[in-house]
Amino acid sequence: MLRVASVLIFLFVLSPVQADDLQALLERYVAWRGGAAFEAMRSFRERGDVTAGGLHGKYDKWVLSDGRFRRSDSLGPLSGEQATTSAAGWRTNTSGQIEDLDEDAVRLRQGAYLEFAGAAKGHGARLLLLGTEERDGKVWQVVRVEFGGPDTYDLFISPATGELLGQRITEDRKVRFVHYADWRLVDGVRMPFSQEQTTSNAADSESRHAKSIQINAKAGQFLLARPAQTRIWSFASNQTSTGWVDFEYFGDSQIFVPASINGQPVSLLLDSGAGITLIDSAFAAQLKLKATGALGVVGVVGQSSMPLTSNLSIKIGSLSLTHITAGIFDLSGVAAQEAHPMPVVLGKEAFNQLVIDIDFQRRKISFGDPNGYLGPTEARRVTLGHHGDVRTVPISLEGAPAVPFDFDLGNAGTLIVYPAYSDRMHLLDGRPQTLDMLGGVGGMTTEKLATLKDIEIAGARMTDVPTAFPAAGDNAVNSDQTAGNVGLFILSRFHLIADYPHDALWLTPDPKAVAESFARNRAGLDLMPSPDRLVVMLVRPGSPAEHNGWKEGAEIVAIDGHKIDAKFTGSELSRWSERPAGTDVALTLADGSTRHLTLADYY
Repeated sequence: MLRVASVLIFLFVLSPVQADDLQALLERYVAWRGGAAFEAMRSFRERGDVTAGGLHGKYDKWVLSDGRFRRSDSLGPLSGEQATTSAAGWRTNTSGQIEDLDEDAVRLRQGAYLEFAGAAKGHGARLLLLGTEERDGKVWQVVRVEFGGPDTYDLFISPATGELLGQRITEDRKVRFVHYADWRLVDGVRMPFSQEQTTSNAADSESRHAKSIQINAKAGQFLLARPAQTRIWSFASNQTSTGWVDFEYFGDSQIFVPASINGQPVSLLLDSGAGITLIDSAFAAQLKLKATGALGVVGVVGQSSMPLTSNLSIKIGSLSLTHITAGIFDLSGVAAQEAHPMPVVLGKEAFNQLVIDIDFQRRKISFGDPNGYLGPTEARRVTLGHHGDVRTVPISLEGAPAVPFDFDLGNAGTLIVYPAYSDRMHLLDGRPQTLDMLGGVGGMTTEKLATLKDIEIAGARMTDVPTAFPAAGDNAVNSDQTAGNVGLFILSRFHLIADYPHDALWLTPDPKAVAESFARNRAGLDLMPSPDRLVVMLVRPGSPAEHNGWKEGAEIVAIDGHKIDAKFTGSELSRWSERPAGTDVALTLADGSTRHLTLADYY
């Protein structure tokens, strides 16, 4: 865990010419910003107008040279606050809940350091001269600032004048550029009154225009104090829990809970990996929900954006969740792929403030008051970490030290290993592998699939684990802060209690389930279901299907003489490709012909 709580001095070696060039450039920059006045600046307060997600509002920002920071944005459904002290950080989400920060608090501090002259003098930072780049029709010297972790901050400085064009910021492998303009002198310090942030996702771009900036404004202790938590839940009739509620465990891979949204009965998908609750656009239209603003969304495939709707009311048994802000998103593609209606995805808002007890063996779930909660004595307590909008759980792969994996009840699979960790550990070197279909935000793509010898989570060891290895890109799997994502095929082998309010996951292994072999596709056909047939979307390399000459686009209408119908998905027949190696399966095609396929292990 990276923490920046004190000033560190990093030693670095440059050639004499490079060192002289860098030193001269930084001196010009400091002089251009105001020289002695800039070096004497220890804090500033900035207030003005902000535009983000198609909304316009106000902001108020305090920045201190020791890394303390606080900003408030008044932007309707995108309103929020974030702050960091020398030891901790927090922010509010779109539903007004306060969430603790971990690595993001470090980033807020690093961003604060860069606002002052100390970083340009190498205090608490490592400085590198990268060379020149052309931007906005001019040539700029690029100085990289590093704080000892993987994040980087590139300053674009005029070699002639020391003028600062902006920063290219790379945090958790995501890149954005902040362009500064409208520089004005305030008490002898040159400050930017205009900032434009651009990213690869247009929905995350924003602009800020300061109306006033105060240099060395005094910040009282109250400034960084946490506000009172906004409680979004309540139970009827003084109850402290819903008690057990039956859930549908569709395909043994998705948790659907009976609920109502604004009084409309619905079956919602429970997804701890969703940073915000989602409502399908067609269902939102049915409920006549008002949409406003836009929020960038990053999935395992790519990026997109979605409008927001506020003040939703969700009821699950005796539990009421109120003042929920949700994203409106077209979930029809995901629903078609999973062959189950998906009107609502309940995200982390419910997890943030409640204890959620999931008994997979009995298909029952309960939501409870976290006050005074103590986990069961027979359970293993696992401390939850933070990774952006998601909590993390430590997992060891093949005997290596445990590393954080995103805790994702919405992952209808086993394990995803992100490319940064996979490359660092050379996990695919010499390992048999194939390809698999991956779907989500941004559409469909392929990912590598291989088998890990074993993993360990909460003291439970599981062997021969089919694991996905997606490629890096502008997506949720491109991270250097977490090693991957753990899904339901692993988590469902425990009696699981999510206790976010106490940063805990309580896991009691089911010995029989832990010992069971993981299901795997031994045919090599990835299929898209429809009411009366299965369409081949991918023929996996090296699989029995490839060796047997199967092609994408083929349509299967029956398996071993059993016709495909609306009840196919989730049925025992749907698991035909997971039968033991050596099994012969007769597949009837749409043209009436029958082809035989012998199942085998191939990765």
